[in-house]
Amino acid sequence: MGLLSYLSDPGVFLVAFLLAVLGLMLHNLAQAWLADRYGDPGPRRHGFLSLDLRVHLEPLGLLLLLLLGFGWPRFVPYRLFGGKEARVALMGPLGFLLAAFLYGLFARFLPYPFGEGAQVAQGLMLLHAAIYLFPVPPLDGARVVYALGSREARALMDRLASYGPLGFLLVFLVLSYTGVTGAVVRGLAGLLGYLYRAMGL
Repeated sequence: MGLLSYLSDPGVFLVAFLLAVLGLMLHNLAQAWLADRYGDPGPRRHGFLSLDLRVHLEPLGLLLLLLLGFGWPRFVPYRLFGGKEARVALMGPLGFLLAAFLYGLFARFLPYPFGEGAQVAQGLMLLHAAIYLFPVPPLDGARVVYALGSREARALMDRLASYGPLGFLLVFLVLSYTGVTGAVVRGLAGLLGYLYRAMGL
């Protein structure tokens, strides 16, 4: 479900959209930060350690965020290999999960419409964290397979990538309608619930 369904409540819609956009940026900042720590000059050279919206955001990704509730930022350019490449890739979903954790805190303590908007944004960030873990190009999970997988696994990623955006959208719809995405989202939500309970919330 996209964000447009919340247009009947403009305050909630605006808060949720702005926080979702911030979540896309956190994905990139997390990857750029670790790649920079590993000595890759690409993210810093291309501005991905900044808060410049023009660097991080991609128009089609924002449009689909509104329509489908799932979007994407511009991809962080980095050239690393093996374990370092995999760890940088996984920082993306971790960035989404961090955003979801923070938005859950906002939802508990902020008044209307900020708390309600944060709750919507938390759901979106959990969805993004789940989907970006899947090994489907160009998602972060696929970059982990490229970094650590066998020759056969990398060849499978190449075949999936050859279908372009259409192939990705098809896989996205299949995973959503078969309940796989929902199961991963529920697992991540359960993890956050455990953390909140440990904090006495």
